[in-house]
Amino acid sequence: MGNGSTVSYRSYGGGKQLNTIWQNVTWDIARAGGFTAYILLTLAVIVGLALSTQIQSPSRWPRLLNSELHNFLTLLSTIFLVVHILAVWIDPFTHFGLNEILIPLASSYRPVWMALGIVGLYLGIAIGISTWLRPHIGYKLWRSLHVLTLGIFALATIHGIGTGSDTQTPWALGIYLVSSILVGSLLCRRLFLSRRKNKSAQAHTITPKGNARAVPQSNPRMLDRARITRTSINEQKRADVARVK
Repeated sequence: MGNGSTVSYRSYGGGKQLNTIWQNVTWDIARAGGFTAYILLTLAVIVGLALSTQIQSPSRWPRLLNSELHNFLTLLSTIFLVVHILAVWIDPFTHFGLNEILIPLASSYRPVWMALGIVGLYLGIAIGISTWLRPHIGYKLWRSLHVLTLGIFALATIHGIGTGSDTQTPWALGIYLVSSILVGSLLCRRLFLSRRKNKSAQAHTITPKGNARAVPQSNPRMLDRARITRTSINEQKRADVARVK
């Protein structure tokens, strides 16, 4: 009896130890997958904003920033996001079911912050579908939907800060802070350039209401040329009249 109880105790203790190790492995994979997906998402957004603002000069260095790099970073971010979700789902400590993972506000663990991450997931799926249907929906609609990537980045940032177990660590706060500063600065540059382009386009479309061929008053050389042309025409007319007489 004594030996049997000892064996059963050891078996129970070994199973408990294995369960603890499995919890640590799944939780570490979930954390690593989440941060890796977030960093890759940040890089994809940075490359996209850099392409839209034409921040790179091809005459000075090779064009390293292109659409292929943007798409590659987005694909890698999606892969690590799937790893993050699967690790959270199979983690024996959290006990998350499909409802907690797929339905906003269904989780008992920080439901608001979890819901933001789920909404960001659905927005990412919508953008992926729009990219697949781009030849059918047109470039203009696809570009309008593609702006939602900035919303996904904001939701992912808030989700990570609100639900992550490493939020209080300096390295995690540094990742969130640096990512937000980089994306925010490029977004401000993008908005500034778009406003300047709109103003320049409006200035070019404005024309005088009178004679469309009127010479601008701010160009003295054009005025001199116009006067010389008129004088030569008048002198030609006078010469023709004198000949007729």
